Amino acid sequence: PPHQAAEQRTMSKRNSATSSDIFGILSNELPQYNQTVLQQFYQRCSGQILPYQHPITGLFPLYPESDPPCYAGHVRDNIYIATSIWALAQVYRKTDQDSGRCWELRQRALKCMRSILNFWMTQTDRLEAFKEQQSPRRCLLTVFDYRTGGELIDSAFKGYQHHQLDSVGLFVLMSIQMISSGLEIVHTKTEVNVFQNLIFYLERAYRIPDFGMWERGTKQNTGSVELHASSVGFAKAALEAANSFNVFGQSGDHTTVIHVDIDAHSRNRIILTNLLPRESATKGCDSSLIPTLCWPGHATHESVRKSALQNVFDRFRGDYGFKRFSRDGYGCAMETSGTGPHRRVQYSHGELKTFEHVECQWPIFYAFLVIEHCLQGDTKTATVYKRKLDSLLVELDSDGAVPPPWDPSSRQQQQQPRRWMPKFYFVPRDYLQDEYSNPGSQTRRPNFQLGDPIFLWGEAVMLIADLMESGYLMAHDLDLLRRHKPFHERPLDLSRRVPFINKLQDLVVQVVLISESVRLQQMLATFGVQSQTPTQVEPITLWPSKNLIRVQECLGRCDRLSLSGRPLRPIGQLGTAKFYRVPGRTVLCYPLLFEMRDFYLLHDMDMVIDEVRTNLLFLSTWWRLKGRPTFCFLLREDMIRAAGAKQLIAFLTSMRSGWVNDVRVLLGRAQNLLASACVDHLDYLQDHNHAFRDLPSVEELSVEKSFRSLMNIQGHAAVAIEQEEWIDTRRVESSNSEQLCQLIDTASLNMGPKTQLLHMLVDRHGADYVLPGANETVAQRLEEMSRTAGVQQRWAIVRYASAILRKEVDSLAPSLSNVIVAGKRIIIGSDIVIDRPLTPKELCQILYAHYPPGPSGKAVLLQELILFLGSLICRDSVLFRGIHYIRLDPLIDALDIELANVNDPLFGGCKILQNLSPYKVKSLIVSILDHRQSRHPYWQRRIDGCLCRVPSGFYEGVYGVLEACSGGIRIGHTLIEQHPCLNDMSRNDANFVFAVQSTLARETANPALRQMMVEALVIIELILQRNPELKVKEELDVLSIVDEAWRDFKIEHRLDGPEFEKSMNKFYETESVVSRGTSSFIAKSALNFLLKGEIALDQRGKEFGGSACKLS
Repeated sequence: PPHQAAEQRTMSKRNSATSSDIFGILSNELPQYNQTVLQQFYQRCSGQILPYQHPITGLFPLYPESDPPCYAGHVRDNIYIATSIWALAQVYRKTDQDSGRCWELRQRALKCMRSILNFWMTQTDRLEAFKEQQSPRRCLLTVFDYRTGGELIDSAFKGYQHHQLDSVGLFVLMSIQMISSGLEIVHTKTEVNVFQNLIFYLERAYRIPDFGMWERGTKQNTGSVELHASSVGFAKAALEAANSFNVFGQSGDHTTVIHVDIDAHSRNRIILTNLLPRESATKGCDSSLIPTLCWPGHATHESVRKSALQNVFDRFRGDYGFKRFSRDGYGCAMETSGTGPHRRVQYSHGELKTFEHVECQWPIFYAFLVIEHCLQGDTKTATVYKRKLDSLLVELDSDGAVPPPWDPSSRQQQQQPRRWMPKFYFVPRDYLQDEYSNPGSQTRRPNFQLGDPIFLWGEAVMLIADLMESGYLMAHDLDLLRRHKPFHERPLDLSRRVPFINKLQDLVVQVVLISESVRLQQMLATFGVQSQTPTQVEPITLWPSKNLIRVQECLGRCDRLSLSGRPLRPIGQLGTAKFYRVPGRTVLCYPLLFEMRDFYLLHDMDMVIDEVRTNLLFLSTWWRLKGRPTFCFLLREDMIRAAGAKQLIAFLTSMRSGWVNDVRVLLGRAQNLLASACVDHLDYLQDHNHAFRDLPSVEELSVEKSFRSLMNIQGHAAVAIEQEEWIDTRRVESSNSEQLCQLIDTASLNMGPKTQLLHMLVDRHGADYVLPGANETVAQRLEEMSRTAGVQQRWAIVRYASAILRKEVDSLAPSLSNVIVAGKRIIIGSDIVIDRPLTPKELCQILYAHYPPGPSGKAVLLQELILFLGSLICRDSVLFRGIHYIRLDPLIDALDIELANVNDPLFGGCKILQNLSPYKVKSLIVSILDHRQSRHPYWQRRIDGCLCRVPSGFYEGVYGVLEACSGGIRIGHTLIEQHPCLNDMSRNDANFVFAVQSTLARETANPALRQMMVEALVIIELILQRNPELKVKEELDVLSIVDEAWRDFKIEHRLDGPEFEKSMNKFYETESVVSRGTSSFIAKSALNFLLKGEIALDQRGKEFGGSACKLS
């Protein structure tokens, strides 16, 4: 039959393209396909898409032919529409008889994309301001006036939530796809600089909360932002596509190449992996992951991709498309009283529950899946989704309304109506109650029946899907970058200097040992450790990473548009693992770890060794560039002077074996390792010689003494760790500044009191106050004192001096981001919740405002804790199981409890946390987080209470308890009400977790009692789960249940006396799940309370005389 023959031809064409060369044969013409079908595609595009393109700007409206008129256009919609026009042009490129259509279609797509670029070029003030503060008020606008291509002035869009990073990432990604096909989107060097600044805009997407693809922020739709996997995913995809790409195509030179920070890309990749399979904290699963993980994003090909997509399919796939996310109210009958932009922007408190089970279903996701399965060669599944999509299309008459059913008796000939994709299908108001009772049972209606205009985004994606499914548009026509394939299946792009590649098995990390002096080199050589001095690595130049920051400042700079270029962001581990070709020299940078200005961790050799191990493991795990990574290990004489030098030398000696833990390493000379290393080219510096002319390089330290003096100095470097002596500064408050300076210069005065006196001078005059007769400032004296205390391992002094100087850890922001995206929140003090990534400056402002400098050095100690938490959560996330909110003050309490009870020789008998080295603090954190350790019940309850650690499924269980208790749950003086709590929050909502956790923390100061209340809630949930007929009308007072259990425990164990009236320690010291343990007494108390409630018998129970009620 003819239709079977056509289908066979289509299959043969796709199979031949699939088995073709990996590059694709772009020059081959299509087989002799049916010109009539191609003509139909063009008529469809010219009849349903192109008429809405503005003749001057080339942009498309968001709501075509709306009444009243709306002149808004959206960046995201316009990119998809331009992509569909370009895709049809890609098909026409392979035919000789296109009647000029290919040229016209390409120019229409080009005009649209260039208008978006020009629109953002008028917002360079926002682009520049966003570098300093990533605020929604400073973001690029994503809605414009499509008639003028400028900012939209419309009251309906006043307060619109423009901050949508996925739109910027999509623009960069699709622009590069189109440029790869020969489309000239970027015309001038000025536009190249703007394009480069869009890359800077996206690089920190991993730590920037936004409103997401659905423009609503959190699920509650109250105008709050959160971190979205779709935004991070599109940013990551854009960075991969832009890396070393020439935006002038074949006509460009070194000045038109786009540069990407490899560490920013890596952080986006890590954060995306940690976020998935969730879209965000409040939404959980979300259908926006389909375009993110499938076409056009293809953000990742790791194993988590499959589970994330399957989660979306299982939860949101329906007969009419996909729901966007759970309790999505957009388009629901209860949500809207108007159409298009006149829909309600935000919801009221307690309204989300009304949208459950009646969320609208969007057919556009079927079109995305048709494209994705065609790209993967799965034509069978693509055809299934195509048929589902075709069944959902709606015919509209010439007025854009749904026509009445066709009457075959009518003799009037009318023009055949076009078929359109609805934006969504909704449940009519009259059928809501039936849908609530039986989800999926009611017939839904297309949004056209609400008077909505056509949905151009959907039309564009559907056109691409039809072109793919019909076999006219091939995978290499739509995806020229081959992003639909994993890295190891993509062709190596030789036009890019430093292309991304697949992860290599048994990657070798090259290590170059640099001694800062010949004396240090000679001393290490006696132990068999071969190193080079800065002079011996010539002609290679050694730079600190701050030099690399300086030379990259001119990248993307455009004085005419007031663009300053690359922000002053630190270079990470991956960026310093490359050699750089700078005009006239080859440069190797050492990592931030060895920067003397970077905090004080360099004084702790155990910490240095641990960080080096971590860095090598990180390079081995996350390196994705051509060539081997090179780790520059800068050895300073201060490292040998510090305590722990023997461990450092032993570590260096062990590296000669070729392995550091499970990482393969290769020690060698820098000149010899250059041939196999990753080398990046900074050719753009040819036009900016002033940028690196006077930059200092690492110079060899000139010393006169022999290496024996360096070895001998170790004998008196460290002092015994003891409690620091502090003075009462109130006794010297009346002294003037000169008298304080005289006291500071007193030789007999201990280092602790000197630091306190310097702190008084800072409070009076500031850190730049010059000490009389010393020719140095207070800040310089504090720096010197901090270094001396570091060598002597007097960590309380080091932390105190660092707090006075208000030091910040440069790598604090990535560590905080790691904690946040792992689903944890950090709480400072009692009320400051860090639920989104912050800059180091913002975080340190909060810390120093909350914890002013003092002998405890708490502000810098907390920076250490955040740094360690971020490292540990990436290395071993199991340690954080059951912990959702990390309260820093109780965390310090837990560390004090552990330190007071532990008998580990590592801590040397020290019982004061501030006196421990950073490495020992980190080890102590690992100890308290490791729930597998066996501890005394009272000790364990106190630690778990401080950490707010709960059993698996605890908060879901509390949600079930709240469903059964109409009076709510009372914890101390706070009542968690059933409504609107259940209306606003779902079972897995992060806001519900915070509501319960914060109540427990606020109302119970005793961590052991807090943990006992957690045990009580677990037992109550278990009873209610086994006996669903129990319903409680009054308040469930958890503390009263624990108190009654304690009274029964005292009676059972005959505990009399006044000491047991105030202290429950005997109860806390008892095991929970043993005979006559705490669980049995709590269960008895809980049952006594629950049996006072209402027992609701189901029909089966009534038939058998109530036998369905069986308490267990």
